[in-house]
Amino acid sequence: MGCDCNQGAQAQRDSSSNYERKQAICATCAEINRWVAGTPPGEPVHILDRCSRCGCFIKPKAKIWGLHCPLDKW
Repeated sequence: MGCDCNQGAQAQRDSSSNYERKQAICATCAEINRWVAGTPPGEPVHILDRCSRCGCFIKPKAKIWGLHCPLDKW
């Protein structure tokens, strides 16, 4: 597990369209660790949903420009 989203003051926000695209990809990924058990694939990402590969919370990580999915999906 290696979280790379701790960028501090250097973090730059990604565009809202790219942010939405990243969340849509994560929402259908088998590696998502849903906060609410039983959430079906494709449902919007919850603020507390995490990536089981890197351990990052998906929404904050998707907002930061230049960060990448550990499975190279975005």
